[in-house]
Amino acid sequence: MKKAIKQLAKIMVLGCVIGGVIGFAEPFATGYVIPKIEESRTAAADSAEETVQEDDDAINVQNTVSLDEASKNTIELIKKVKPAVVCITTKATSRDWFNQVYETEGAGSGVIFHEDENNVYIVTNAHVISGASKVLISVSESDLVSASLVGKDTNADLAVISVSKADLKSVGITGVTVAEFGSSSSLQMGESVIAIGNALGHGNTATAGIVSTLPKEVDIQGKKLTVVQTDAAINPGNSGGALINSKGQVIGINTAKLAVTEVEGIGYAIASDVAKPMIESLMNTSETPALGVSVVDISESEAAYYGLPQAGVVISQVINGSAAEAAGLKSSDIVTAFNDNPVFTADQLINAIKQCKVGDSVSVTVIRDGETLKKTAKLTKAQTGF
Repeated sequence: MKKAIKQLAKIMVLGCVIGGVIGFAEPFATGYVIPKIEESRTAAADSAEETVQEDDDAINVQNTVSLDEASKNTIELIKKVKPAVVCITTKATSRDWFNQVYETEGAGSGVIFHEDENNVYIVTNAHVISGASKVLISVSESDLVSASLVGKDTNADLAVISVSKADLKSVGITGVTVAEFGSSSSLQMGESVIAIGNALGHGNTATAGIVSTLPKEVDIQGKKLTVVQTDAAINPGNSGGALINSKGQVIGINTAKLAVTEVEGIGYAIASDVAKPMIESLMNTSETPALGVSVVDISESEAAYYGLPQAGVVISQVINGSAAEAAGLKSSDIVTAFNDNPVFTADQLINAIKQCKVGDSVSVTVIRDGETLKKTAKLTKAQTGF
């Protein structure tokens, strides 16, 4: 019996000791050990997260720097040249199937290359303003102002027009940017280029590409032109705009794209080394002769429909105060000959007038109401139109 009591007492003492240990260990573990473990785990996790975040930030910073460096030069080039590229709007009169005259509108681009005390001078393509009765330009998204013809060469597809500084000032333009021209002969295949122009008549846009081939002579709509070929997109309205190199220099005047189903990425710009002397020549032509008419080619179908001769062009407008008006030419007259040489197209008439001088007397053969008439006109100085 005593032995049993002793054993029970030992068990009770051991239980108290164990209970005391447990009683101490539990709050110690709960209050100190576990929080420390959790704190350690949290710190490790935070450290890992910070490391990942730092890595991500490093990647983002690296990407941002790379993108900025890659695009910075392009952005600066466009900012430099864009103000020198003007948007051109042309007005012309045409004739519909019912022989009714209506006005059409065209779009193009031009590059400011010179200014003097009174005027700003712009180079564009001759085909942009060909046949126009009125040419208007916008500088840096300004309102439109009227331009005057200085001179043009349809065979070279180049023209020079001018606007007065007084007219520009009236629409808020008090200063212009004159483009810098570079040498097209120094270009290398693969060199980066940017085309800037009034694409689709929606205002200046920029497209980038490379020099696809070195300047070469190609046939564009019957004209032999020395051009720079590029894969930078050149679309309707870009004609007359600037093709620039990596220095922001104009090395070509955008003129055409090869638009056939099986071809993509072939655009042409008249080489600057060819354009520059032509521009100078046009600027130095003190007086350009003008007949003072706008004309429309007669197509074979139109000629057959109206019973008209297939050879000739229709006068759609006679400019007030012009040589044509003084000679008695009228709208709807069909011009069949100039100085007794047959006329088949508007371009033929333009080139024939160009060979003359201001003050020359010329003969113009027309058909009016089925009757053939010959009129004599004294050519005047061109302002707009021919």
